[in-house]
Amino acid sequence: MRLATSFTGARGVRYPAPDVARGFMLLFIALANVPFWTAVTHVSAPSDAVDTAWLWVRSLLIDSRAYPLFAMLFGFGLVTMVNRRIASGSASYLSSLPGAEDGREPTPQEEAWAREQATVDVRRLVRRRGLWMILFGAAHALLFSGDIIGPYGLVAVVFAGWITRKHWKRAVAFCVVVIAAGTTTFLNMGSFLASQGTTSATDAHQGTGASTDTVLSYVSDGLLAWGGSLVSALFFFMIVPAMFLGARLADTDLITHPERHRRVLAAVGLGGLGLGAAGGIGFAMWAAGGHLVAWTMPLHTLTGVAGACGWLALLSLYAGGPRPDGRLTGLRRLTSSVGRRSMTVYLSQTFLFAIIFMALPALTGIELHLGGARAAGVALAVWLTTVGLCAVLERGGHTGPFEALLRTAVARSERRRRPAAPPAPATPASPMSASSTYDLAR
Repeated sequence: MRLATSFTGARGVRYPAPDVARGFMLLFIALANVPFWTAVTHVSAPSDAVDTAWLWVRSLLIDSRAYPLFAMLFGFGLVTMVNRRIASGSASYLSSLPGAEDGREPTPQEEAWAREQATVDVRRLVRRRGLWMILFGAAHALLFSGDIIGPYGLVAVVFAGWITRKHWKRAVAFCVVVIAAGTTTFLNMGSFLASQGTTSATDAHQGTGASTDTVLSYVSDGLLAWGGSLVSALFFFMIVPAMFLGARLADTDLITHPERHRRVLAAVGLGGLGLGAAGGIGFAMWAAGGHLVAWTMPLHTLTGVAGACGWLALLSLYAGGPRPDGRLTGLRRLTSSVGRRSMTVYLSQTFLFAIIFMALPALTGIELHLGGARAAGVALAVWLTTVGLCAVLERGGHTGPFEALLRTAVARSERRRRPAAPPAPATPASPMSASSTYDLAR
């Protein structure tokens, strides 16, 4: 029995835009994560003009923009899976009804019953998948405390019911609360750092990395930081609003058929990136050594969602709509192969960063001296390495190993449930009974 099947169901149309966007997103993730590794291993160098220029680019276009893009694509993928699974599950339940093989049309009550049973099944699937993602994230956090798989898994577990039943009004209300709480938290944090005389982002981050004195201290500090991020993901960061935004997009054709919405996507792309860049100016000035203003951090975080929307719109335009033959060429094909193996690529980046910034210096005794721009070059090289890995897997017709592991774990941990009994089909009234009713009415 083949257990490692696709979550979205068999024979589903594969739209290129989400996959291509995920492929490029993983480059942004690598660029956003590499400062963690340089901070943990104390890799530093005097900043020059190139480093300063890159710091501005990263602050305006990548930091707090890559992870909201990740969350949007996560939400988009969840609802795509939900829609296809509910459709196929409903058809399966209807086919099991008495008389279905003889061509009997189901009643509206039976159709509602089938959809409800399929919805319950999918809700259980989303939660089960989310629980396994939390476990995967915990294992990943042993090496990288900035893991995002676990927080996204927690979001899936908590909001599985809202996602499967499309409770968008509740989602909007909760997102308003999250945005208010996050803005207040970051505003207070900015005020505190400003009152302490923190003059640059480098000062704020000093001492925040996990200790590398011993393996035990590194792991314990990383797990504690990761555990805190699980709670923060629900109430203070923009993960949940971005996830619900991506989930809502899955019920439209803006991303699946970008060729139909070129003007809208171009406006969102340019406007979103522009708004995100404008909101990141204060943060970039602080990161470059300027003074911190209290509103700098909340503004940078809030406009990060706009920047993520801009990236998604432009990348969707670049990817285009589905091809008649289903094939992509050139860079689109490469990034699509990366996007379809996003978990494998994300985890592989961590392994490669750990080898470069921790294992090799420890084995050779050679300390790295990299500025921000050179560290970004390392991140680009790591991403290109994963692109090559995915190209090899694509040529061999293999899925990503961690995607296959997750699907197998989710499938094998499924517990059978007894669905509710279908409604009894209505018995048509006989001519005799109808005549008797007419006589009584007279």
